[in-house]
Amino acid sequence: MSTRCASMILVLLASTAGLDVPFGCGDGGGSTDSDSDSDSDSDADSDSDSDTDADTDSDTDSDTDTDSDADFGLCQMGCSGAGACVPADAIATQTEDNWSCASGYCEWLGCLSTAECQEAYPLVANAVCNTAAATPTCTLSCGDASDCAQAGKPLFDDNNWTCETNFCVWTGCSSTGECQEAFPSTALVCAQYADPPICAPPCSVPADCVPADAVDLFDEENWVCTDGACEHLGCLSTEECTGSVHGPASICVFD
Repeated sequence: MSTRCASMILVLLASTAGLDVPFGCGDGGGSTDSDSDSDSDSDADSDSDSDTDADTDSDTDSDTDTDSDADFGLCQMGCSGAGACVPADAIATQTEDNWSCASGYCEWLGCLSTAECQEAYPLVANAVCNTAAATPTCTLSCGDASDCAQAGKPLFDDNNWTCETNFCVWTGCSSTGECQEAFPSTALVCAQYADPPICAPPCSVPADCVPADAVDLFDEENWVCTDGACEHLGCLSTEECTGSVHGPASICVFD
């Protein structure tokens, strides 16, 4: 599971259970991950995210683009304390204990217990906190991958999961056909550059990835076309973050 979008599996579980998901990548309104999933403009964080969630790696091997020397970062919510990271409509996995402001910006620490997951997602009977993940994340318990499958749901059936140490782990899209079946009104491809693979808009050049109403964060310079799929590289400045959907409190954080 990508560390850029540790809560992707949570979005998946909630969406397949028919829940209203009040968060995106980073598990909360307080955290604003600038990946914004390359497919966010076309499938509303179909991460599904599916978010999904394209990683913002700048060392891409594009068939159509030359490598950029620009330094890209991630839009994150600036803070003076963990309390500032808590969204107004916080669920049990988004309270102050679930956040850190040690670096001056909000970092989601993950779920703290299975009880938190069950409180946050009461309609998901076997929700558990996967403490084995790099960022502990709510997922489903399992004996094998078949326990994770959502029958008849493209992106969530038996070829999209593994069962690791009794936790369901989403392995991403398995084919472009699966993306098109899941989102028939939008032409998406299965982007293999992401880990796990995600559904993303197709492209020939970076300009194909720029949405019609693009703000600075989603200009042509912020994209590459990697093996025919749009990949968002991140932010180049704090001004890009504050002038975008991330809001005036966000900052561009460079590794």
